[in-house]
This record gives sequence, C-alpha cells and structure tokens, in this order.
Amino acid sequence: MKTRTYVSILTLLLAVLIIVGGCATGKKVSSSEEAVLLGTWINAGYDETNKYAKIVIGGYWYEYKMSDDDTPISQCEYSITDKWTDSKRNTYYKIIVMHIDTDYVPFYIVAKIDKKGDVYEDVVSNLNMPADFEPDNMLYHHRIYYRQE
Repeated sequence: MKTRTYVSILTLLLAVLIIVGGCATGKKVSSSEEAVLLGTWINAGYDETNKYAKIVIGGYWYEYKMSDDDTPISQCEYSITDKWTDSKRNTYYKIIVMHIDTDYVPFYIVAKIDKKGDVYEDVVSNLNMPADFEPDNMLYHHRIYYRQE
C-alpha cells in the first residue's frame, strides 16, 4: 500500500514539474502584443450547452456559462507562450490556461483572431498544446466567439 501511495505522489509531482516547466520555457508575449486578445468574447449560441457562452480576457481569464451572466463560473490565470500572424493578417496565440478557483487540469489553446479583431476562434486540448490551429481535428474542441463592444 505504501508503494502505491509513493508512486501516486511521485507521478503527481512529475506532472506538476512538466506543466510548470512547459510554462517557464514558453516565449512570453508583451502586453502590447496581447492587446488584440483582450476583451469580452460572446457566443449566445452556446447558452444552455456545455461550452462557455462568454469569456472575458484581461488580467485574468473569466469563463461564464451564459452570455448575459455577470458572475463568472471560473477564474483562471493564463500565459501566452507564442504569437504569430499569417499572410491574411489573422493573429494566432498559443495559450496555457490554469484554473485558480478549482483543481482542474490546465488546458491548452491555439486561438485565432480575424484581421478585424472581431472574431475569436480556438481549439482546446486538456492533454497538450495543439501543434497548430486545426478546427476540424477531432482531438480538439473548437469554439468561436464574437467581440462584445
């Protein structure tokens, strides 16, 4: 029984070290480079589904069940590890999001914001960072949101 407990603890510690190490080695994006990402993003079509209907990104990452909710159901810290722009002037971010109000595992996002800055799409994984923005890849959850003014 003690061996099983020690193995479980060591496995947990190793997982934490891998996550922290991954966050520490990522390229940090300056606050001016993150400006396109910041704001309130809504998809009222997600109301009453298992997807968050509203995400507010600023100093923290807040998630809301319904698009008109004022109280978030989750508060997270996030780290942008990479940013790039494609030939069509769409902006992409690789983001690690960690819940601070629950013990959920972190989730990994590749987000795309259209060149006008009005449409946010992402692919989400709970296992590892997606290599690229692939909305049709069945390994990832695909979401789309619209900037709220």
